[in-house]
Amino acid sequence: MTGTAKLTYFSHWRCPSNIALVKYWGKHDFQKPMNPSLSFVLQNSFTETSVELSKDSDQKVEFYFEGAISNFGERIKKYLIQLSGRLPWVSKYNFRIRSHNSFPHSAGIASSASSFGALALCLTELDFTLSGKETGNPDFWQKASELARMGSGSACRSVYPGFSIWGKTQLFETSGDEYAIPVTEGISPVFSGLRDAILMVDSGTKEVSSSAGHQLMTDHIYQRSRIAQAHENINELYLSLLTGDQEKFVAVVENEALSLHAMMMTSNPSFILLKPNSLELINRIRQIREKSGIPVCFTIDAGPNIHLLYFQENELEVRTFIERELLTFCEDGKWIDDGIGIGPEASPKPPSRQASPDPSEGGE
Repeated sequence: MTGTAKLTYFSHWRCPSNIALVKYWGKHDFQKPMNPSLSFVLQNSFTETSVELSKDSDQKVEFYFEGAISNFGERIKKYLIQLSGRLPWVSKYNFRIRSHNSFPHSAGIASSASSFGALALCLTELDFTLSGKETGNPDFWQKASELARMGSGSACRSVYPGFSIWGKTQLFETSGDEYAIPVTEGISPVFSGLRDAILMVDSGTKEVSSSAGHQLMTDHIYQRSRIAQAHENINELYLSLLTGDQEKFVAVVENEALSLHAMMMTSNPSFILLKPNSLELINRIRQIREKSGIPVCFTIDAGPNIHLLYFQENELEVRTFIERELLTFCEDGKWIDDGIGIGPEASPKPPSRQASPDPSEGGE
């Protein structure tokens, strides 16, 4: 893109990552889930992305990684081509995209969710601007969720505050596979202070990517049972969110985490992403719950790192527990202090620094 190219439109969004409590594992058609999932967005783990549109002689896409052009621009080009049916204007502009994450690579946080969520929000805002539509209506968020899904399935859940559901479920008539929906009404206040301590066991590259794992569900021997289990668990979890039943919340969340990894261990070929220290952390989290009665639990994405979930009123006891008993099992004592977030934010200013999200990290 030349220095004389005229800047025509600009959009900048901050979008959080999310952590699934009821996991989706397996896809059908294009980026659609085999089963519904329920998640909440994080507050401190986010991606900031800006998109500049300009017109020049040749259509170009530039993607900047920490101030330097990244070859991930090729992946963005393919993504934009996929969106051309929904956004015909994309072929008429040059794109300059800058992005950075607030969290480190391989931190046990799905960067694909926040990165494609942020990019989709930018594209949706630009689409509404070009068509003269207001951005504050529900159609805006629905379209952003759908565009995000086309980049990364779990990204569709990142465009809403608090909790969201993706996938068709009997709980909501408006739920579907094309986009996620927010779950806000009737949630017990006890969950407004939900905390997530991300315990980093191993920051290395996963032996099996999430994309490959999803594909193995197509012919999985337990596919039907898993889908039925997910529907049952999402009903139970939603009920716990409405009633404030922390005990039920803990039971369902841990069942889902272990079921996800059970699907990996029983696929063909099978694979194991948990490490010895992952299991040690799980055991110690269960032990403190049994001894103290504090409602703590764990969840795990497709990797070895553990998300320790707890409630605001128990923060002092849990942080002490983390520092005294858990950090020794974390890589270099690393962990990230996070919690339920308020959702995406728009900004008129470009990011202060640029860094690429890692597109290889798939969410659940």
